[in-house]
Amino acid sequence: MDSSSLGAIVALLLLSSFVKYATVLSVFRYGAGLIGFELGAVALVAALALSVATLPKDARDSGLAFRVLSGVERDATQVAKALSQQAASQLDPAIVSGLYGSTGEAAIKETSADLSKLLPAATLSQLKAALTLGLLLLIPFVLLDLLVAHVLSLLGVQQIGVQVVSMPLKVVLFLAVDGWGLLGAKLLAGAT
Repeated sequence: MDSSSLGAIVALLLLSSFVKYATVLSVFRYGAGLIGFELGAVALVAALALSVATLPKDARDSGLAFRVLSGVERDATQVAKALSQQAASQLDPAIVSGLYGSTGEAAIKETSADLSKLLPAATLSQLKAALTLGLLLLIPFVLLDLLVAHVLSLLGVQQIGVQVVSMPLKVVLFLAVDGWGLLGAKLLAGAT
């Protein structure tokens, strides 16, 4: 794989919502207490699958995005154009003004037109959205851990680790509030 293929793959991943999906799923994994290498790989594969599933219609239907990801196609300009439009629609104006000092619609249009400006702005916008959503996911899990630790210490039980008791409670809580539905809706909210 040469450098142009690698650059096309990186651009494809950065312009799609891969960064957002990977960050949110990793935060969820740590919050739920599912710490392990295998689960990290599963989170990355799930993020890649979500990124490919939410590609713009013209990039997905032509199959060009898959050829770029597999290294067969080196020219990713068509995919980059389609992804640039999607990434530009998800730009955070505060990040654009912080990076480039200009504000308003004109600044977003100028950033959208230049790929070297769009990549960092889109990546930081995705990270901001992902960390906000990740924090919302993490708070109930941390509160449950604190509650379980407090109850165990009040009962004088020190032989059982907090994770042993809190893990099933986290799973029950997540399933009781339809966590997968809520997480999927929040992750895919700006994808189309």
